Amino acid sequence: MQTQFSFEGALSNAFRAAHVRSFPWLFAAAYAIAFTLFGFLIAFLAKDAFLAVADGFERLTASDFDESDPRAMLGLMFGMLAPLIPWGITASLGSWAIWAMFESASQRRYVRDERFSLRFGADELRMMAVGFFWSLFYIVCFGLPGLMVFNGMVGMLDIAASDLTENEVARRILPVVFGSMGLILLILPVYVFFATRLAPCFAMTIKDRRIVFFDAWNVSRGRFWPILGAFVILSIGGSVVASIVSQVLQVGIMMPFMGGIDDVESADDLFRIILSPTFLVPVAVYALGRLFMSGLLQHFTGAPAAFAARHDPRGGVDDAARMAVFD
Repeated sequence: MQTQFSFEGALSNAFRAAHVRSFPWLFAAAYAIAFTLFGFLIAFLAKDAFLAVADGFERLTASDFDESDPRAMLGLMFGMLAPLIPWGITASLGSWAIWAMFESASQRRYVRDERFSLRFGADELRMMAVGFFWSLFYIVCFGLPGLMVFNGMVGMLDIAASDLTENEVARRILPVVFGSMGLILLILPVYVFFATRLAPCFAMTIKDRRIVFFDAWNVSRGRFWPILGAFVILSIGGSVVASIVSQVLQVGIMMPFMGGIDDVESADDLFRIILSPTFLVPVAVYALGRLFMSGLLQHFTGAPAAFAARHDPRGGVDDAARMAVFD
């Protein structure tokens, strides 16, 4: 079956899809507000846990702990971070649900031509499942190599803390460094290939109203380079703009308010400054600006794969709409 899929269509989909004058800006603004409020809520509720961790690090700094044992030091540090684990899980689950709401709204625009709206229903639950499968896919690709790199870094700390000469330390550390870099360089193109081929799964989940993951492979067949090329152009261009906005916000808003932190002498003083309006307001403005750009980037970079899903070779959205006229 002939389809209207093309590289030009994939690249311009975000700017030609329905409601182009309103949807991206409403999406990004709501995205920024939702994640900023959620982040502030988690930080407020977890402030006692943060204080406990900060006090633990203060006691560690003042103690006579033997820093020559890197593994023991890492174990102690991870143990002190234990109060933050429940809040980390809570933040992850909440972010997962919020992400699913926005990703579903984004794909409904591309696939169903819907206006911007946020809700939590069947679409969002299916999107959470797809997001979970994508996370597993990411862990499979990078989890084991990441563990190997971490173990290599710990080994490097052991070597650096030993009584070896500088030349011996360099001789042992360099293979770990270059081996880790080589491993990442080998895995990255494999991940890019599979990620591109499976990218339409989010839009397909909205289109078919069922959980779609591996079936996205059929939709991207023969479309790898157009999807990847359009994604790279949009992501690079968007990242450059987002970086400029971030730098402007840092220089114009954050830096004038960071000087007071340098004079703190205890964790209580630090948190008193952090929880003051003179600090929270600029942080909120900075977070809103950064997250607004992140929301735009998420929505725009999802357009190429969504365009492929909309023009499914087995029957696209426009094909179904034309056939519905005769029903």
